[in-house]
Amino acid sequence: MKRRRFLQAGSMVAISAIVPALGCDRNEVQVTAMPTAPDMDLPLDTPAAQLPLPPITPNDRFYLQSINGKDYDPRVNSGGWQLAVDGLVDRPLKGLTYAEIIAMPLQRQTLTLQCIGNWIGGPLVGNAEWGGTPFANLLDQAGVKAEALQVKFYSIDGYTTSIPLERARRAEVLLVWEMNGEVLPSKHGYPVRLINPGHYGQKMPKWITRIELIDDEYKGYWESKPENKPYKWSDEAQATVNSRIDAPLSLWDDVQDPANGGVAKTYQTLRGKTGDAFVIHGVAMAGEQPVARVEVSADGGVTWEEAHITTQSLPNIWVTWGYEWHLPATGRYELIARATDSEGSTQPQEDKGVDLYDGRTGWHHVPVDVVRVEG
Repeated sequence: MKRRRFLQAGSMVAISAIVPALGCDRNEVQVTAMPTAPDMDLPLDTPAAQLPLPPITPNDRFYLQSINGKDYDPRVNSGGWQLAVDGLVDRPLKGLTYAEIIAMPLQRQTLTLQCIGNWIGGPLVGNAEWGGTPFANLLDQAGVKAEALQVKFYSIDGYTTSIPLERARRAEVLLVWEMNGEVLPSKHGYPVRLINPGHYGQKMPKWITRIELIDDEYKGYWESKPENKPYKWSDEAQATVNSRIDAPLSLWDDVQDPANGGVAKTYQTLRGKTGDAFVIHGVAMAGEQPVARVEVSADGGVTWEEAHITTQSLPNIWVTWGYEWHLPATGRYELIARATDSEGSTQPQEDKGVDLYDGRTGWHHVPVDVVRVEG
């Protein structure tokens, strides 16, 4: 790979920030802070057994979300903070301290977390190692009554949501106080937040103050909104297969999102000679299933070629991928990526996330101008 010439996209990005309006979309996301793309020195034909682990997103580059806006920071003093676990339990816990929480058995696991309102190709996604205790430990300490069906969460910022009790007992669901080996940052949920693999961030509340066991369904903050609008947020919020192109970089046209301010498409230019190649690359994820295949089209979806997955493919964690594209004739082209999970489910062409915010499902289209330079 190093013996051949690879091109980089010309820098034509005229917009420095993406500022949509709803849910986690209301955060301003700097283009320069988008998550790590594949290592360009890694040969695309690396054997699967030698592939590295997927890249970790540094804490200061991880997307932010709060119903009170991207700058919201409650700056909780753990010395005065307490956690309550009540409702349908045998032994209500009214004053669990931070010291008591972090003394529980520690378990660490890597998880890719994505905002349910992230637009197709958007940057509201990141991968981190989370450290905490299995949530079941807390439930066992409180003693859950037989009639309990749901676990309801209350957060400092006024956010509420719920998950099924059966789900909450799964070994990989954690109450966490660490992020990438550090104390959980304030804007990411300190003192504690929930990590719930297989779901979007909507079901992973931050700044938790109270946990209530209930015997009926509960529609949380986003699940019950917006009122008098044609679009709704899913209560399942189950992560699905999707992919994104990171290079060439494109700011995806998001104007069809409800109540969204819109993001203009920005075309990149690739200039090169005959025989030059450009590695189209990006990330893909598939919820609780590993990513099995990523395909790339350079002609708007008429034909497809399989890309190389360049990191280990694991459940609940994104992969990086790359495809070597030999530049065609001068002109404008439309690059597209689509992923398929280990069960054979391929992300559909149709975007079903416009009327129901349940994760965007359409293909990521990236327009690019090619200029062939001879001599």
